[in-house]
Amino acid sequence: MYHHVKKLMYTVNVGTPDVRFGRMLLEQFGGPNGELAAAMQYTIQGWNCVDDLGRRDLLLDIGTEELSHLEVVGALIRMHLKPLKTEAEAAEADPLLSIVGGGGVALRNSAGNPWTADYLKITGELDVDLRSNIAAEARAKVVYERLIDHTEDPGSIDTLQFLMTREITHMKAFAAALETLEKKPFSVGRLAPTPVLVDEYLNASTGEGNEGDADTHGPWMAMNNLHPVEPHRDGGKGLSVERVKGIAGAEDRGKQDAAPKATTAAPTEELIGVRRLKRKAA
Repeated sequence: MYHHVKKLMYTVNVGTPDVRFGRMLLEQFGGPNGELAAAMQYTIQGWNCVDDLGRRDLLLDIGTEELSHLEVVGALIRMHLKPLKTEAEAAEADPLLSIVGGGGVALRNSAGNPWTADYLKITGELDVDLRSNIAAEARAKVVYERLIDHTEDPGSIDTLQFLMTREITHMKAFAAALETLEKKPFSVGRLAPTPVLVDEYLNASTGEGNEGDADTHGPWMAMNNLHPVEPHRDGGKGLSVERVKGIAGAEDRGKQDAAPKATTAAPTEELIGVRRLKRKAA
């Protein structure tokens, strides 16, 4: 059940409206890294999270806060778009907002494209969703930084600084939720990757480019048990594809399956993937 409180989470003040900037702000209202996308992503993840009631609460807490952020962004946009209601020249320059939308906010991004549920990343695999959420907050943080670069209005800057800061807060919470699952860093899902093959870094981009770029051997080739292999075309052995011989066993799950579950959750042992692994083991 939702209950709306009329007071904004952050009080928005705009000194001089700027329609141009108002259109840019729509990116965080109806864009892929915007507040509606975040609110829907986390909330639906939370509704689906029947296997971990504690982290479900986390997802719903942050999803609900994102709706409050959407309201703040909407208020900021509306104030900047105010001239669309009073100045014919401004209104005629953007008929999509002024004629179709009456000069108010719309579920569109800064280019006028409509919001779509395709923006959402929802897998039903808790650790994967948490990683997606950390990345989503990072992307939103960068967008707010760039928006700040395009306004001199102090009230707008303060509002964007507030919203940008909360992105880092949420990143910290999602990272803590992921870390306390106590899974191995690259343990994902239920099926283990193929040994040997999983540790091979294919040096697939070789030679020299036109902008000073060259074949580089960095730590990303050697850390986390990785080692480089050269492709066949360069005389190397290529990837150890012969190692693939069906399912390689069960993946480490840490504490992911040990949390309190909703009363409506399916028993772990009855899940399709778990039953398949049991057949493999037998």
